[in-house]
Amino acid sequence: MAPHSQEVTSQARCPDGIGLVLLDLDGTVLRGSSMVSRPVQDALLRCHNAGIALAVSSGRPYRMVPRVIRRLGAMDYYVCTNGSAVSDGSGRRIFSQGMTPELALKIMGLVAHLQPGWNAFVNDRGYAEFRNHSYMLGAISSGDMRSSGVSLMVFLRFVLSGLTGTGFRDVLSIRRVVSRAKRVDKLGCSFSSSGRADEAQRILLESGLAEVARMNARELEITTSGVDKGSGAAWLGRHLGVGKERMVAFGDGANDLPLTSAIGCFVAMGNADKQVKAQADDVCPAVSDDGVAQWLNAWLDEHDL
Repeated sequence: MAPHSQEVTSQARCPDGIGLVLLDLDGTVLRGSSMVSRPVQDALLRCHNAGIALAVSSGRPYRMVPRVIRRLGAMDYYVCTNGSAVSDGSGRRIFSQGMTPELALKIMGLVAHLQPGWNAFVNDRGYAEFRNHSYMLGAISSGDMRSSGVSLMVFLRFVLSGLTGTGFRDVLSIRRVVSRAKRVDKLGCSFSSSGRADEAQRILLESGLAEVARMNARELEITTSGVDKGSGAAWLGRHLGVGKERMVAFGDGANDLPLTSAIGCFVAMGNADKQVKAQADDVCPAVSDDGVAQWLNAWLDEHDL
Protein backbone atom coordinates (compact mmCIF):
# COMPACT_ATOMS: atom_id res chain seq x y z
CA MET A 1 0.00 0.00 0.00
CA ALA A 2 1.16 3.54 -0.70
CA PRO A 3 2.46 5.73 2.14
CA HIS A 4 -0.24 7.15 4.38
CA SER A 5 -0.91 10.75 5.22
CA GLN A 6 -0.24 10.74 8.95
CA GLU A 7 3.39 11.85 8.61
CA VAL A 8 2.51 14.86 6.49
CA THR A 9 -0.43 15.98 8.59
CA SER A 10 1.49 15.47 11.82
CA GLN A 11 4.21 17.78 10.50
CA ALA A 12 1.61 20.56 10.26
CA ARG A 13 1.79 20.92 6.49
CA CYS A 14 -1.32 23.06 6.97
CA PRO A 15 -0.57 24.62 10.38
CA ASP A 16 -3.75 26.70 10.45
CA GLY A 17 -5.92 23.93 9.03
CA ILE A 18 -7.03 23.10 5.50
CA GLY A 19 -9.00 25.87 3.85
CA LEU A 20 -9.22 24.58 0.29
CA VAL A 21 -9.02 21.12 -1.26
CA LEU A 22 -8.48 20.81 -5.02
CA LEU A 23 -9.39 17.54 -6.68
CA ASP A 24 -8.34 16.15 -10.03
CA LEU A 25 -11.04 13.97 -11.57
CA ASP A 26 -9.80 11.17 -13.84
CA GLY A 27 -7.74 8.66 -11.90
CA THR A 28 -8.18 10.61 -8.65
CA VAL A 29 -11.83 10.76 -7.59
CA LEU A 30 -13.31 9.13 -10.69
CA ARG A 31 -13.17 5.40 -11.30
CA GLY A 32 -13.59 5.03 -15.02
CA SER A 33 -15.09 8.10 -16.63
CA SER A 34 -17.99 8.90 -14.31
CA MET A 35 -18.10 6.74 -11.16
CA VAL A 36 -17.31 8.10 -7.69
CA SER A 37 -17.29 5.57 -4.86
CA ARG A 38 -19.50 6.05 -1.83
CA PRO A 39 -16.50 6.41 0.57
CA VAL A 40 -15.09 9.25 -1.55
CA GLN A 41 -18.48 10.96 -1.79
CA ASP A 42 -18.89 10.72 1.98
CA ALA A 43 -15.40 12.10 2.63
CA LEU A 44 -16.01 15.08 0.34
CA LEU A 45 -19.31 15.85 2.02
CA ARG A 46 -17.61 15.53 5.40
CA CYS A 47 -15.04 18.16 4.36
CA HIS A 48 -17.76 20.41 2.99
CA ASN A 49 -19.76 20.17 6.20
CA ALA A 50 -16.62 21.00 8.20
CA GLY A 51 -16.37 24.31 6.35
CA ILE A 52 -13.52 23.38 4.01
CA ALA A 53 -13.89 24.73 0.46
CA LEU A 54 -13.75 22.09 -2.27
CA ALA A 55 -12.85 22.62 -5.90
CA VAL A 56 -12.53 20.39 -8.94
CA SER A 57 -9.13 20.80 -10.61
CA SER A 58 -9.41 19.22 -14.02
CA GLY A 59 -8.38 19.31 -17.64
CA ARG A 60 -12.05 18.91 -18.50
CA PRO A 61 -14.33 21.88 -19.15
CA TYR A 62 -17.22 22.42 -16.75
CA ARG A 63 -19.81 20.82 -19.05
CA MET A 64 -17.74 17.61 -19.15
CA VAL A 65 -17.61 17.26 -15.37
CA PRO A 66 -19.76 14.19 -14.61
CA ARG A 67 -23.18 14.84 -13.13
CA VAL A 68 -22.34 12.72 -10.09
CA ILE A 69 -19.76 15.39 -9.14
CA ARG A 70 -21.96 18.39 -9.91
CA ARG A 71 -24.95 16.95 -8.04
CA LEU A 72 -23.01 15.86 -4.98
CA GLY A 73 -23.61 19.17 -3.23
CA ALA A 74 -20.03 19.43 -2.03
CA MET A 75 -18.18 21.30 -4.80
CA ASP A 76 -17.85 25.03 -4.25
CA TYR A 77 -15.71 25.78 -7.32
CA TYR A 78 -14.49 24.27 -10.57
CA VAL A 79 -10.98 25.02 -11.81
CA CYS A 80 -11.29 23.65 -15.32
CA THR A 81 -9.34 23.20 -18.57
CA ASN A 82 -6.02 23.13 -16.73
CA GLY A 83 -6.62 26.39 -14.89
CA SER A 84 -7.84 28.55 -17.76
CA ALA A 85 -11.40 28.80 -16.42
CA VAL A 86 -12.82 28.98 -12.90
CA SER A 87 -16.53 28.63 -12.16
CA ASP A 88 -18.52 28.81 -8.96
CA GLY A 89 -20.59 25.94 -7.61
CA SER A 90 -23.46 26.69 -9.97
CA GLY A 91 -21.20 26.58 -13.03
CA ARG A 92 -21.12 30.36 -13.53
CA ARG A 93 -17.70 31.35 -14.82
CA ILE A 94 -15.96 33.85 -12.56
CA PHE A 95 -12.47 33.91 -14.08
CA SER A 96 -10.95 33.22 -17.50
CA GLN A 97 -7.38 33.18 -18.75
CA GLY A 98 -7.64 31.39 -22.06
CA MET A 99 -5.93 32.17 -25.35
CA THR A 100 -7.12 34.33 -28.21
CA PRO A 101 -8.16 32.56 -31.42
CA GLU A 102 -5.17 34.18 -33.15
CA LEU A 103 -2.75 32.70 -30.62
CA ALA A 104 -4.44 29.29 -30.77
CA LEU A 105 -4.14 29.21 -34.55
CA LYS A 106 -0.48 30.26 -34.34
CA ILE A 107 0.23 27.44 -31.88
CA MET A 108 -1.54 24.96 -34.14
CA GLY A 109 0.49 26.16 -37.11
CA LEU A 110 3.80 25.57 -35.33
CA VAL A 111 3.25 21.80 -35.30
CA ALA A 112 0.98 21.36 -38.34
CA HIS A 113 3.73 19.54 -40.24
CA LEU A 114 3.59 16.75 -37.64
CA GLN A 115 -0.06 16.07 -38.58
CA PRO A 116 -1.62 16.14 -35.12
CA GLY A 117 -5.21 15.24 -34.37
CA TRP A 118 -6.68 18.19 -32.51
CA ASN A 119 -9.26 18.80 -29.82
CA ALA A 120 -10.26 22.13 -28.34
CA PHE A 121 -12.27 23.45 -25.42
CA VAL A 122 -14.38 26.53 -26.11
CA ASN A 123 -17.22 27.92 -23.97
CA ASP A 124 -17.08 24.90 -21.65
CA ARG A 125 -17.54 22.48 -24.55
CA GLY A 126 -15.12 19.98 -26.00
CA TYR A 127 -14.61 19.52 -29.74
CA ALA A 128 -12.48 16.85 -31.39
CA GLU A 129 -11.39 15.77 -34.84
CA PHE A 130 -11.72 12.14 -35.87
CA ARG A 131 -7.95 11.96 -36.28
CA ASN A 132 -7.57 12.78 -32.58
CA HIS A 133 -9.75 9.82 -31.61
CA SER A 134 -7.96 7.59 -34.11
CA TYR A 135 -4.52 8.42 -32.73
CA MET A 136 -5.66 7.88 -29.14
CA LEU A 137 -7.14 4.51 -30.00
CA GLY A 138 -3.85 3.64 -31.67
CA ALA A 139 -1.97 4.66 -28.53
CA ILE A 140 -4.18 2.38 -26.43
CA SER A 141 -3.65 -0.60 -28.72
CA SER A 142 0.12 -0.04 -28.74
CA GLY A 143 0.34 0.33 -24.97
CA ASP A 144 1.43 3.98 -25.09
CA MET A 145 -1.38 5.02 -22.75
CA ARG A 146 -0.89 2.42 -20.04
CA SER A 147 1.21 4.71 -17.89
CA SER A 148 -1.66 7.15 -17.56
CA GLY A 149 -4.08 4.46 -16.44
CA VAL A 150 -6.37 4.90 -19.44
CA SER A 151 -8.15 1.81 -20.69
CA LEU A 152 -10.01 1.28 -23.93
CA MET A 153 -13.30 0.98 -22.05
CA VAL A 154 -12.77 4.27 -20.21
CA PHE A 155 -11.76 6.07 -23.39
CA LEU A 156 -14.75 4.83 -25.36
CA ARG A 157 -17.15 5.85 -22.61
CA PHE A 158 -15.52 9.28 -22.46
CA VAL A 159 -15.85 9.85 -26.20
CA LEU A 160 -19.29 8.33 -26.58
CA SER A 161 -20.59 10.45 -23.72
CA GLY A 162 -20.97 13.13 -26.40
CA LEU A 163 -24.30 11.50 -27.12
CA THR A 164 -25.51 12.72 -23.73
CA GLY A 165 -24.06 16.19 -24.10
CA THR A 166 -21.19 15.69 -21.63
CA GLY A 167 -18.44 14.60 -24.03
CA PHE A 168 -16.62 15.73 -27.16
CA ARG A 169 -18.49 17.02 -30.19
CA ASP A 170 -16.98 15.54 -33.34
CA VAL A 171 -15.99 18.10 -35.97
CA LEU A 172 -14.15 17.98 -39.27
CA SER A 173 -11.84 20.88 -38.48
CA ILE A 174 -10.73 22.28 -35.12
CA ARG A 175 -9.22 25.24 -36.95
CA ARG A 176 -12.73 26.29 -37.96
CA VAL A 177 -13.99 25.99 -34.37
CA VAL A 178 -11.03 27.99 -33.07
CA SER A 179 -11.29 30.72 -35.72
CA ARG A 180 -14.92 31.36 -34.77
CA ALA A 181 -14.33 31.39 -31.01
CA LYS A 182 -14.03 34.48 -28.82
CA ARG A 183 -11.56 32.68 -26.57
CA VAL A 184 -10.05 29.18 -26.47
CA ASP A 185 -9.63 27.66 -23.02
CA LYS A 186 -7.37 24.77 -23.99
CA LEU A 187 -6.02 22.87 -26.98
CA GLY A 188 -5.17 19.19 -27.04
CA CYS A 189 -3.49 17.06 -29.65
CA SER A 190 -2.52 13.47 -30.31
CA PHE A 191 0.06 12.10 -32.73
CA SER A 192 0.68 8.97 -34.72
CA SER A 193 3.89 8.25 -32.78
CA SER A 194 5.67 9.23 -29.58
CA GLY A 195 8.49 10.69 -31.67
CA ARG A 196 6.17 13.21 -33.26
CA ALA A 197 4.77 14.10 -29.84
CA ASP A 198 8.34 14.62 -28.59
CA GLU A 199 9.06 16.99 -31.47
CA ALA A 200 5.80 18.90 -30.98
CA GLN A 201 6.47 19.34 -27.28
CA ARG A 202 9.97 20.66 -27.99
CA ILE A 203 8.73 23.14 -30.61
CA LEU A 204 5.92 24.46 -28.43
CA LEU A 205 8.06 24.88 -25.33
CA GLU A 206 10.82 26.62 -27.28
CA SER A 207 8.26 29.03 -28.76
CA GLY A 208 7.48 30.41 -25.31
CA LEU A 209 3.84 30.72 -26.33
CA ALA A 210 2.36 27.84 -24.39
CA GLU A 211 2.36 25.57 -21.38
CA VAL A 212 2.48 21.91 -22.41
CA ALA A 213 1.46 18.92 -20.30
CA ARG A 214 2.56 15.52 -21.60
CA MET A 215 -0.38 13.29 -20.77
CA ASN A 216 1.09 10.12 -22.26
CA ALA A 217 3.49 9.07 -24.99
CA ARG A 218 1.38 10.54 -27.80
CA GLU A 219 -0.86 13.19 -26.24
CA LEU A 220 -0.29 16.83 -25.27
CA GLU A 221 -2.48 19.37 -23.48
CA ILE A 222 -1.79 23.02 -24.30
CA THR A 223 -2.70 26.26 -22.55
CA THR A 224 -1.38 29.76 -23.04
CA SER A 225 1.93 30.64 -21.39
CA GLY A 226 1.66 31.00 -17.62
CA VAL A 227 -1.68 29.20 -17.41
CA ASP A 228 -1.93 25.78 -15.79
CA LYS A 229 -3.60 24.07 -12.84
CA GLY A 230 -1.19 25.85 -10.51
CA SER A 231 -2.12 29.33 -11.74
CA GLY A 232 -5.81 28.45 -11.50
CA ALA A 233 -5.39 27.21 -7.93
CA ALA A 234 -3.40 30.32 -6.99
CA TRP A 235 -6.12 32.60 -8.36
CA LEU A 236 -8.82 30.75 -6.44
CA GLY A 237 -6.77 30.91 -3.25
CA ARG A 238 -6.44 34.68 -3.61
CA HIS A 239 -10.13 34.97 -4.43
CA LEU A 240 -11.04 33.13 -1.24
CA GLY A 241 -8.34 34.65 0.93
CA VAL A 242 -6.89 31.20 1.60
CA GLY A 243 -3.10 31.18 1.87
CA LYS A 244 -0.94 28.72 -0.05
CA GLU A 245 -0.07 26.82 3.14
CA ARG A 246 -3.76 26.00 3.69
CA MET A 247 -4.33 24.47 0.27
CA VAL A 248 -4.21 20.72 -0.47
CA ALA A 249 -4.56 19.08 -3.88
CA PHE A 250 -4.85 15.52 -5.14
CA GLY A 251 -3.78 14.33 -8.59
CA ASP A 252 -2.22 11.60 -10.69
CA GLY A 253 -1.05 13.06 -14.00
CA ALA A 254 1.44 15.40 -15.64
CA ASN A 255 -1.04 18.28 -15.81
CA ASP A 256 -1.22 18.16 -11.98
CA LEU A 257 2.50 18.88 -11.52
CA PRO A 258 2.17 22.70 -11.59
CA LEU A 259 0.14 22.39 -8.40
CA THR A 260 3.24 21.27 -6.48
CA SER A 261 4.63 24.82 -6.34
CA ALA A 262 1.29 26.61 -6.01
CA ILE A 263 -0.11 25.02 -2.84
CA GLY A 264 0.98 23.82 0.57
CA CYS A 265 0.52 20.09 0.12
CA PHE A 266 0.23 18.06 -3.06
CA VAL A 267 -0.88 14.45 -2.62
CA ALA A 268 -0.21 12.01 -5.45
CA MET A 269 -2.46 9.03 -5.98
CA GLY A 270 -1.05 5.54 -5.58
CA ASN A 271 -1.84 5.00 -9.27
CA ALA A 272 0.01 8.19 -10.33
CA ASP A 273 2.93 8.34 -12.74
CA LYS A 274 6.37 7.98 -11.13
CA GLN A 275 7.32 11.57 -11.91
CA VAL A 276 4.18 12.80 -10.16
CA LYS A 277 4.89 10.74 -7.05
CA ALA A 278 8.50 11.95 -7.02
CA GLN A 279 7.40 15.59 -6.76
CA ALA A 280 4.53 15.06 -4.34
CA ASP A 281 4.52 15.94 -0.63
CA ASP A 282 2.65 12.72 0.11
CA VAL A 283 1.23 9.66 -1.65
CA CYS A 284 -2.16 8.23 -0.77
CA PRO A 285 -3.62 4.86 -1.83
CA ALA A 286 -4.83 4.40 -5.41
CA VAL A 287 -8.20 5.56 -6.68
CA SER A 288 -9.33 1.91 -6.63
CA ASP A 289 -8.69 1.92 -2.86
CA ASP A 290 -10.49 5.25 -2.27
CA GLY A 291 -7.18 7.01 -1.61
CA VAL A 292 -8.69 10.50 -1.45
CA ALA A 293 -11.21 9.36 1.15
CA GLN A 294 -8.52 7.63 3.24
CA TRP A 295 -6.29 10.72 3.27
CA LEU A 296 -9.05 13.23 4.01
CA ASN A 297 -10.67 11.11 6.69
CA ALA A 298 -7.30 10.64 8.41
CA TRP A 299 -6.75 14.41 8.48
CA LEU A 300 -10.28 15.12 9.68
CA ASP A 301 -10.00 12.48 12.41
CA GLU A 302 -6.66 13.90 13.53
CA HIS A 303 -8.21 17.34 13.86
CA ASP A 304 -11.51 16.16 15.40
CA LEU A 305 -13.60 17.49 12.53
